Amino acid sequence: MELTFEGRDQQEELILRNIEKFEDKAREKYIERLNSFSKDAVDNNKGPFRFYYKENVSLLCVIFPNEFDGEILIHFIFISTPSERTVIFHVLTPEELKNADSYTYPQAFINSVVFPIYKYNEKQSIFEYSSLKQFKGLAFDFVSNEFDTNSDFFKSEIPRTVINAIRNETYLFKETGNNQMSYFAKDVYKFPFSILDLDELVKKVNDEDFKYQLDQAMSAYHQNLLLPAAATLGVVLESLCIIILENNRVKVKSGDTQLGVLKDKLMNERITTRRDNTRLEVAYKMRNMASHSSPGAALKEDCHFMLNVINTIAFEYLESPAD
Repeated sequence: MELTFEGRDQQEELILRNIEKFEDKAREKYIERLNSFSKDAVDNNKGPFRFYYKENVSLLCVIFPNEFDGEILIHFIFISTPSERTVIFHVLTPEELKNADSYTYPQAFINSVVFPIYKYNEKQSIFEYSSLKQFKGLAFDFVSNEFDTNSDFFKSEIPRTVINAIRNETYLFKETGNNQMSYFAKDVYKFPFSILDLDELVKKVNDEDFKYQLDQAMSAYHQNLLLPAAATLGVVLESLCIIILENNRVKVKSGDTQLGVLKDKLMNERITTRRDNTRLEVAYKMRNMASHSSPGAALKEDCHFMLNVINTIAFEYLESPAD
């Protein structure tokens, strides 16, 4: 009996419940594997390992009709969505399937047709899995009430999937470190610390010095060097303030490049609002306090705040992104 969608709500609930059982078992094996074979890397920085925390992972479950593929019934993808958890159940429509045969693989079809609906990028995909029609009625069928992640099938299948995911994450992390200037355009989705679309920020500012400084700051963060990251983000913010002043035809003397002076100049020239001046004041104090801070979550949050201020000020006071 093929999967139908009469009474779809109950079937949807069953499928998602079984997928989440699979996810929980996979994460258990994922963490166990990391602690056994990548302990130093995990202790230093969990950033590359995007599947580590459930709250950083969304689930996209796509239901394929019989006509699309003779094997695949359900295809689901775990998506890197830092600080956000969304569960999406997507049943393909005839309109979405009208050019289906032009795609060689289901994942290529999903990347092109389904991902844009939810504003996902294929770089966000951590790993994916398919439930095949030939498994129908078995203990590892995702549409079964008897679904069992402890079955002999999953005892080998889940570890294999997890190992491939970890090795891929490790490779991507190393590649990012070796190609720092590709950070913005290519790697924003890869790591949980990518809290903003840095590519759009760089395009908005359109300044090579700003781009270089931001790259250096995020490279330091990338290596868990939070003190230099915070200090360099302060330099990034100073550069941004100078760019905004110059765009408003306000001259900046060589001795007036400290953030405290720049924020006052922006306020006195009536360029920034009082609220944004307060943001700059807090960022200025955070940058100064960072040099006396102990490593840890508080310093990381300081970096996040400063990056948010940079993003907010850039998009508020610069005219338009570069073409």
